Amino acid sequence: MKIKFPEYFLFGTATAAHQIEGNNKWNDWWYYEQIGKLPYKSGKACNHWELYKEDINLMAELGYNAYRFSIEWSRLFPEEGNFNEEAFNRYREIIDLLLEKGITPNVTLHHFTSPLWFMKKGGFAREENLKYWEQYVDKAADLLKGVKIVATFNEPMVYVMMGYLTAYWPPFVKSPFKAFRVASNLLKAHALAYDTLRGKFDVGIVKNIPIMLPASESERDKKAAQKADYLFNWSFLDAIWSGRYKGAFKSYKVPESDADFIGINYYTASEVKHSWNPLKFFFDAKLADLSERKTQMGWSVYPEGIYKAIKAVSRYGKPMYITENGIATLDDEWRVEFIIQHLQYVYKAIEDGYDVNGYFYWSLMDNYEWREGFEPRFGLIEIDYETFERKPRKSAYVYGEIAQKKGIKEELVEKYGLSSL
Repeated sequence: MKIKFPEYFLFGTATAAHQIEGNNKWNDWWYYEQIGKLPYKSGKACNHWELYKEDINLMAELGYNAYRFSIEWSRLFPEEGNFNEEAFNRYREIIDLLLEKGITPNVTLHHFTSPLWFMKKGGFAREENLKYWEQYVDKAADLLKGVKIVATFNEPMVYVMMGYLTAYWPPFVKSPFKAFRVASNLLKAHALAYDTLRGKFDVGIVKNIPIMLPASESERDKKAAQKADYLFNWSFLDAIWSGRYKGAFKSYKVPESDADFIGINYYTASEVKHSWNPLKFFFDAKLADLSERKTQMGWSVYPEGIYKAIKAVSRYGKPMYITENGIATLDDEWRVEFIIQHLQYVYKAIEDGYDVNGYFYWSLMDNYEWREGFEPRFGLIEIDYETFERKPRKSAYVYGEIAQKKGIKEELVEKYGLSSL
């Protein structure tokens, strides 16, 4: 074995409820899909809500020992004060089947979507609405018995930036002042959830860590990259422990809290140019042009970035998981190469003493990719959206062998890997 990971290391895959379940009719995304504010409708997505047994059996057959998924808040509370026992029981069945198959569940409570009724009340822009979040978290505490790993939020700053700065995603609000207020309320929501769930679960948060590179060697661009890096990556995480969230214009007092782990989502790098506008350099960051070949999302592949993200997040002294890392491509050989080269850097991080406990490939299966619809293919498993047939790609089996052996064979490294890191 060329590369051997520790025995405790989790090799899993990741999904999100709205992207795979289908018919999530009670959330904000579904609403905007129906009225034409989003270019694609999720519809039945991958029909996972009905085919979850088949999907979990496939995971087990392929040899994956962990699975990251999210609970759809709007399924449990489709209307204010109306609790859906049937949805609760279905999620319980999913968790029980995972545990029965020896697959470690890693559950996220909020992965971008919220109940429509909650958003009509102002959502996370209004602090008084956090009482509804508390009700949901209380139910989640009952639902998640037997689960060890729970994340409160997925990519909170992506949620803030896409929904309230660029207005590219629901709720389509373009207000920098409201955006940073939402971020501060997400921190309050995390603290509430942490207080409720701590001791019963390992409770953490999942943060997308794009590597912010200066667009040139000029000092102004270098400083702009540092500012964008702080504003997007670190001001939010710092506030969990400091109790003070530094937005672009002012600071917000939030409860001092904690996280038992930090999930790292890593895909690519961005380039940042100097601007006198304190926000322009932040949300006008361009995707870095680091490779001739681009993924279906238009992203460069930059494996070294995953090591840089791990190293940067290690400042908090918390255990880490790579909770998402993946590639949208129709070229499955490229997917195999992507996985192996990123795992080489994850292994290097572990060898260098960083506390990384697992890797979750995004995604288990092709799915509904938010504004981009069904065209980007991230999955280890190919989905036929007409018949909902599941067909594992070669990459699914290669990754399964890595998961079962907790290591990467020499011939795979020689064929697909980087010769030096």
